[in-house]
Amino acid sequence: MDLSSIITALSGAYGSLQEWIFSTIVAPLLYQFDLMSWAEDAFDGVDWFLFGCIQILLILTVLRTWERFNPAEKQERFAPSTKADVFYTLFHRLGIFHGLIFIALSGFFFEIDSILHDFRFDRFNVESWWPGVTSIPAVSFLVYLVLLDFVDYLYHRASHAFNWWWQLHALHHSQTVMTAWSDNRNHMLDDIMRAVVMSFFALLFGVSPGQFIALVALSQFIQSWQHANIKVDLGPARFLLISPMYHRMHHAVGYGHEAIGKPGVLGGCNFGVLFPWWDMIFKTAIFPKAVYPTGVRNFTVSQNIITQQWQGLVHACKELMPK
Repeated sequence: MDLSSIITALSGAYGSLQEWIFSTIVAPLLYQFDLMSWAEDAFDGVDWFLFGCIQILLILTVLRTWERFNPAEKQERFAPSTKADVFYTLFHRLGIFHGLIFIALSGFFFEIDSILHDFRFDRFNVESWWPGVTSIPAVSFLVYLVLLDFVDYLYHRASHAFNWWWQLHALHHSQTVMTAWSDNRNHMLDDIMRAVVMSFFALLFGVSPGQFIALVALSQFIQSWQHANIKVDLGPARFLLISPMYHRMHHAVGYGHEAIGKPGVLGGCNFGVLFPWWDMIFKTAIFPKAVYPTGVRNFTVSQNIITQQWQGLVHACKELMPK
């Protein structure tokens, strides 16, 4: 059996599983609660769930195994602080967090679309940029990936530039035992803000719901790999894709979130999410050769998830209060 036959078979099996879950579990629930008008969105929700299951399976079987054979630092097999990270990952990957934001924004976007059209403003539909080229699904997918990564770079850098925003984002940096579970260790408010921004620009660029699901799923898994406790810098390919060593530098105490040489002053390096190009262009890139400890200087965080969320919100509000 050749590769194309395998891909076709897997695609068919995936589609059959999605249809079975929807028709057997989701559709009856929608019918029971008179919500069949949401059937199309719910079907996409099953897509989010299945992509999340695939990611969790890959984290468990591939990334966690990789961490055991080529660790960046020695760690306990399952450190207490990792339990919260696992919960955050399951919540984000198995739910429809990004899907709900995308659906909510799409309704709003289509409402104002006609108004914007009156002002001769059209969405930047990538597929129409170069007919015959950017209209090819694989090409448009890569273009969307690069465009959204640039938006993500700007968003990420902004979260380090404002003290109130940093109080939310600091939860992500507080992990001193980084693993493949650490990517989704975020404050919920920061997650909602990011999902809204990314969904807005995805709609602005003309990304379809199906493409958006694939874009988010691919990006999420790459970021799980980047946060993993793996000593990999990719060699010459480090200029094409952000490696675990490169991103670990962003989490390094005294480097990733502080102005170098000025402890406590917001600054940092290696803000890129998927590609290092934006860091290289804006001179925020450092390609490390050593492994540095991670975390935030003079920062303690509870292991309780609810307390983590509450602490971040309180600290952010304090920064917004008049001095």
